[in-house]
Amino acid sequence: MQLYEQTVVRVQEIIGDMSPAKPETAGPELILIDDLGYDSIHFLELALALEAEFNLFEFDEEQAVGMITVGDVAHLIAKIVVAAEDPT
Repeated sequence: MQLYEQTVVRVQEIIGDMSPAKPETAGPELILIDDLGYDSIHFLELALALEAEFNLFEFDEEQAVGMITVGDVAHLIAKIVVAAEDPT
């Protein structure tokens, strides 16, 4: 499995584990607020956990705007991680 796919899977696991709704799995189509029960505090905790897990600097607020589903977040983090590994 490539880095991008590994990152997507790991982000989905983290989102599911931290979700107030505690789903069996956090599939990419699930909506963070409606399906998983995230609120502003949970979003902040999630951002901190993702920053720690992937050694990221703080998220740019503009990047986070529009993150509605698990897949949105997972793909954003995967892009950042892959770009950091290969800065060319």
